[in-house]
Amino acid sequence: MASSSQSKELLQNETNKDDISKIVLGTNNNIEEEFTINKNEVYTCSLSSEGKKIAHKELNESDRVREQGVQRLQQWVKNNPNIKCRHDGNFLVRFLRMKKYKLEESEALLEKYLRIRQENSAWFRNLDALDPQLNDMINRGYFFALPERDDYGRRIFFSVAGSIDPTKDTAADMMRIMQLGFESLLEDEENQVRGFTYIFDERNVGFDIISLWTPQEVAKAFQCCEKTIPLRHKEIHFINLPSALSALFEFAKALLSHKIRNRFQVHNNELKLHEKIPTRLLPSEYGGKTPMSEMIEMYKRELLLVRNNVMLLEQMKINNTSKTNKFEKTINSINRNFRKLEID
Repeated sequence: MASSSQSKELLQNETNKDDISKIVLGTNNNIEEEFTINKNEVYTCSLSSEGKKIAHKELNESDRVREQGVQRLQQWVKNNPNIKCRHDGNFLVRFLRMKKYKLEESEALLEKYLRIRQENSAWFRNLDALDPQLNDMINRGYFFALPERDDYGRRIFFSVAGSIDPTKDTAADMMRIMQLGFESLLEDEENQVRGFTYIFDERNVGFDIISLWTPQEVAKAFQCCEKTIPLRHKEIHFINLPSALSALFEFAKALLSHKIRNRFQVHNNELKLHEKIPTRLLPSEYGGKTPMSEMIEMYKRELLLVRNNVMLLEQMKINNTSKTNKFEKTINSINRNFRKLEID
């Protein structure tokens, strides 16, 4: 486990990083714009010694495996005529880690990631920390990261779901704010390896908010967040879940894998949450010492440090978008199940 001092040191390392906006994109002969690789740029792993131990134990990673994996994936991207994406090690190693260095599976995941970004552009367009809509939602506390790591060295995403305003927020906005957080924090390799903890406060969530989502969007969003974005979901906590939504909550869980469902923990109130999450990590509104507004301001500064890199992702493309048959079958099956669900 990471001590409090270690957690603060890891976070300090994150916020002191040089601006890495010089990340380059791969050359692609079949796509109009051309980008070149800086051949003198050498990928250097930024993991702490403890992070490397976790990567070795859980992801089959070693210095040699990581170096060879990144080189092979870089070469594959460079030679692939259908895609244009970042070539830097920090980006590519995410997909290798997600698939525990199985190269072909990593390549397939990268293609799937590029495809879902392109086919669902409303979720990934303009992931800008300065975007007025996203900034407003962050200020309301809809989705942000707490400043300190938990006892396992993980960053914690916190969400006040009831802060959504159905008159001006959309399902696409909710996905964009989550993708902004995911892509921004994945720039830190510690987060790629250690994964994330989540806390969702569902107080005041009613059908006016839930109805912003269509069944198709729910299914695609779950597929995207669990199967496509290269991040590790480690603990998922829910508090103040309205009893009227229990049936819908259980149905939504069924859309996820057994592994992820087993990581769900539902707490009736904040006191139950405190048994799992130390209060020192939480906003003062939930038993901690630091007001949520201050934590949000720290998070927004963190987003700005990697803003250029996250916005650069928008330039990535994939030409072949035909491999959707299996996914579409899954969506159609889920839609049929949604129609069977009746809520009084």
